[in-house]
Amino acid sequence: MRDALSILKRIRHYRKQGAEHAFVEAEQAREVQEARVMEIEAAVSASREAEEGEEDAVWLAQAASWRMKMEVRLRGEKGRLLEREQTVDNRQRELVCANREHRVVERIIEINDERRSLEDRRREGRKLDAMGSQRWKRKGVS
Repeated sequence: MRDALSILKRIRHYRKQGAEHAFVEAEQAREVQEARVMEIEAAVSASREAEEGEEDAVWLAQAASWRMKMEVRLRGEKGRLLEREQTVDNRQRELVCANREHRVVERIIEINDERRSLEDRRREGRKLDAMGSQRWKRKGVS
């Protein structure tokens, strides 16, 4: 039984490691996406501020067209950011579940080890009691 539990523990450990790696990768992808969103927002904001000084209609129209394209792109990037955040949440739940499963298997092994050691101590105690009673009987104390 011990071997089966140790194999199960190893499997749970590897599953936990895989969940940790998946979570880290998802979190890094989310951070990259968040940086993209912030970069586009900063570019659109800078374009708005630069427009205030312009008076030429052609440049204003071109800047407005560029901003419109960037805002459409920004919406798409925000959508991808939302997807990445959901992926991070899912991976975090998977990691929590894998941690819990790993701890359960470890606890089962610990409980079995404690039971085994208790049985060994009882067996040793019975053996010592039997040896003591035999010695007691040999001395003729009875």
